[in-house]
Amino acid sequence: MITKAQFRRAIQREEFIVVYQPIVVLADGRCAGAEVLVRWQRENGALLAPDHFLPAAQRHGYLDAITDLVLAQSLNDMAPTLRAHPQLHLAINIPAQDVNSGRILKALDAALAATGVAPAQLWLEITEGSSMETRASRMTLSEARCRGHVIALDDFGTGYSCLRYLHELPCDVLKLDRSFVTGIGSDTPPHPVLGCIIDLAHKLRLAIVAEGVETAAQASFLDQAGVHYAQGWYYARPMLAGEFSRYCSMSQSALALLPAQPASTSQCAPAVDEVRVETAAGMASSLIPLT
Repeated sequence: MITKAQFRRAIQREEFIVVYQPIVVLADGRCAGAEVLVRWQRENGALLAPDHFLPAAQRHGYLDAITDLVLAQSLNDMAPTLRAHPQLHLAINIPAQDVNSGRILKALDAALAATGVAPAQLWLEITEGSSMETRASRMTLSEARCRGHVIALDDFGTGYSCLRYLHELPCDVLKLDRSFVTGIGSDTPPHPVLGCIIDLAHKLRLAIVAEGVETAAQASFLDQAGVHYAQGWYYARPMLAGEFSRYCSMSQSALALLPAQPASTSQCAPAVDEVRVETAAGMASSLIPLT
């Protein structure tokens, strides 16, 4: 059992750290950005994953503080790299309570101030769940999109109301849950719902990120199916800021050395290059490049 005092001490001692799992463009392996993940480095040396402490942080009222810490630390770490490579992004998980209340908008403004990082370089990942209040969340996410942020629906296909969320909430990116990726390339056929989700995303002009890609066979299948981005151990495990900055630089340098490739024949929707961003009134106002 994690106590309130332990959270207070952990924040004071800066025991919460962030790591970065690269997100790559499936078509050419180029690094497009990273998902920001928080870890708790305990006094005894143990490294806790968020599933082991975020529920307790919410109960004790420390979830806001951890969210703000993640925003501040990731931008402090990566602002120089993001400024140098404006095509890169960071995807940050946003708690439902911050979306419901709208608090995240002020937190984003404070974190981005004086960094020189564009709002479009911060993707906001939301996870469907029973605590999401549709009307309030729609207002917050619509405002975030108007400011330039990209909205990603995380773990798509695993929640109780994913299609309702997709219909009612502003969204630019679908993140395919790893459960749909695991079976690809094995003796069993891919999950029958996988093709339906990809087709749906194409029809809605949404970019797609596949999570949990661990083999070349999975990456090849997803690329041919029209998935745009991937993350997983096949490409890289989560890494600290310095290592991720070097990974980005190596990715860009390696791509520059490759000969020009013929146009891809994969069934990619237009969302591979751009996503239509709508205003709160629902009218398309601009196109935000995702790569």
